[in-house]
Amino acid sequence: MNEDTRPLPPSRRTYGPWHFIGLWIVTGSFNIGGWTTGSSLISLGLNVQQAMATVIIGHMIVGLICVLSGAPGAKWNIGFPILQRSPWGIHGALVPLIQRVMLSFVWYSTQVYWGGQCVRTLLTAIWPTFGGFNAPLAGGTMTVADLVGFVAFSAMCLPLIWIKPEKYKTPFTVAAITVIPTVFALVSWSIYTTGSAGPLVRDVRVIGIVPAEGARLAWMLVFGVCTNIGGISAHIFSQSDYTRFARRPRDQLVSQLVFVPLNTIVVAFIGIVCTSCAVELFPEHRGTLLWEPFRFLDAVQMHYRNSLASRAGVATASTAFILAQLGIAVAGNALSNGMDLSGLLPRYFNLRRGAYLTAAVAFLIQPWKLLNGASKFLVIMGAYGVFLGSMTGVIMADYYIIRGRRLKLSSLYEISPRSIYWYTGGVNWRASAAWIMGTWALLPGFVSKIVAPEKELWGWSHLYYMS
Repeated sequence: MNEDTRPLPPSRRTYGPWHFIGLWIVTGSFNIGGWTTGSSLISLGLNVQQAMATVIIGHMIVGLICVLSGAPGAKWNIGFPILQRSPWGIHGALVPLIQRVMLSFVWYSTQVYWGGQCVRTLLTAIWPTFGGFNAPLAGGTMTVADLVGFVAFSAMCLPLIWIKPEKYKTPFTVAAITVIPTVFALVSWSIYTTGSAGPLVRDVRVIGIVPAEGARLAWMLVFGVCTNIGGISAHIFSQSDYTRFARRPRDQLVSQLVFVPLNTIVVAFIGIVCTSCAVELFPEHRGTLLWEPFRFLDAVQMHYRNSLASRAGVATASTAFILAQLGIAVAGNALSNGMDLSGLLPRYFNLRRGAYLTAAVAFLIQPWKLLNGASKFLVIMGAYGVFLGSMTGVIMADYYIIRGRRLKLSSLYEISPRSIYWYTGGVNWRASAAWIMGTWALLPGFVSKIVAPEKELWGWSHLYYMS
């Protein structure tokens, strides 16, 4: 046990309702992931209305699950690593912990890569010649400019990792008051310049996408809903790492139930509209889906031939996205993983050490290879649901159905057969069996999407779409 794994004292419970709203603005919606939530789904053959329907349904479910998943932490003031001992056993809790840690390494590196792209865009706006550093690296999946941006953003994260989570009110506020106006300014400018919401709203075939029809449409809608849930499942799964900082148990209730879906729905719609407008705004990119905000900003500067006005606008917008990405990378992933590592190996890791290890591992993950296109992005998003969906079900069934929301804190920290959570040798085989039964059938479809994405193993693929 260390200070990051024991129940939080009142002095560290500093999050009120507005803190949770700020947390989700930065880590869950007003960032690159939130922007791309809807626009990336268009690559599946969904039209704008269908893509938005999946976002709305998916994130209404996310809001409810976040409240349910966060309630134990808000009530008992314990984090994810300790809470998992209740259903899995004192030693069995290592299974979900290891899964969560591994996925956090991947997700942190992903957010750092996106933040690095924003840094590259900013540097190109300041010095247009910087964009000329385009010598290919890593098999053509990145350039020298991309690498510089990745390293620079990684360095920006390091001092923020030193700040303890209960002190994040100011960083959340700064990020929110910069990125929210930026997002609305971009969509307002796009609609004003084109005079409409863009051609994709009317017909996705203008960029060569074949609309999904019949049975495929039905399954793509299912996949879209589940991808929206799966993309945030790591956050859902470890909600107690955040809600343990709540001043009162109810402080996380309305802020998550209402603002988690509302914020993401708004940002996803803005991302779709800007992606749609880009088809008319930048005819030189016709046939390309500019679904990432940094690609959109690159296109702005290129289209207006590095004019002073375009560079100023791009620099301002990319700075706002950098601040938002710092929030989700550090608060949403590095520190969360630091908490989990402190629970996994408390003798060697505290929150900060674990977070710095997460930052170091980002280079080894090579996210530039994982995120080379919208379809790969969706597969990565779906991977979280495959492994974490049934684990979330295990903890909720244990807490709400089996234990009636009651826990014995002393037993959660007792590493001996005297603990009521000892089960058989410290492992609850029932939890492991439930997780395996909920996961194994999803793996063939998931693997096929990685190995041969153009092929459909219809039965297995359909099961994967529901993950």
